[in-house]
Amino acid sequence: MRDAGDLPVSVRDSLTTAFDEARDAVRRGDTGTALECTDEARRIVHHKVPPGLVNERLEHGLAAVERTAADEPVVASEYLRAMKRLLTESDDD
Repeated sequence: MRDAGDLPVSVRDSLTTAFDEARDAVRRGDTGTALECTDEARRIVHHKVPPGLVNERLEHGLAAVERTAADEPVVASEYLRAMKRLLTESDDD
């Protein structure tokens, strides 16, 4: 899969919600909640996003958030914003 627009709307919505909630948590300094949200997103990606470029980008972003959420929350927040944009920009094509 090369385009996130090929994902079912319910999958994109679930991931977008998880990214928004994780980003809010990171901004509040609530690393535990942020990581719970990224765990949920990872489960969705694993079960609902077929192998390919979109899956790889999401997995990379989630791993980066997990590495940076506690010590570099601005970086984690930007990864979450970028992953959300990956899912939502394809709607405009």
